[in-house]
Amino acid sequence: MLFKFPRFIHCIIILVITLITSSLIAQEKQDKLQQEISRDSLLTLARTIIDSAQCRTFITVDENGKPQARAMSPFTPEEDMVIWLGTNPRSRKVKQIKNNPNVMVYYYDTKGHSYVSVAGLAQIVDDSDKLSHYWKESWTRYYPEPEKDYVLIKVVPKRMEICSFEYNLLWDSTGKPAFVEF
Repeated sequence: MLFKFPRFIHCIIILVITLITSSLIAQEKQDKLQQEISRDSLLTLARTIIDSAQCRTFITVDENGKPQARAMSPFTPEEDMVIWLGTNPRSRKVKQIKNNPNVMVYYYDTKGHSYVSVAGLAQIVDDSDKLSHYWKESWTRYYPEPEKDYVLIKVVPKRMEICSFEYNLLWDSTGKPAFVEF
């Protein structure tokens, strides 16, 4: 038996079916596009977003297993995406890293509505060559005696996620962003 609906209900049903179908087709295209993007292209895009990021956050895990986030100024990642940050050896983050080296560095470009998050393992480095290489003169006021007030945090990446509205690199149909494993 056929249901008899007023004509406008038929139009609404057809519109809803069309919208759902269009959305599914668009999501399939997005999933296929993400599968086709090479690792090198993802790394290049990640560097572009990192360079444009106005917000940079370093996240550690405290002694209670809770994430602790703070704004920081990491150096530009090295070719292999290793990230360096400077800090005081007596800071909470140093204690947290020694207790649990799992960290994240999060970059957000507010203009491009894009982010890169780098999850990795951190270690404290006090090598004099590295300390002088990763130094900014403007930090003298924070670290008046750098030889005792300044250490480095080295973040070796394990996984990087990239999402960008500006570059149309969004989530797949399962909600996962594009990623690179290291």
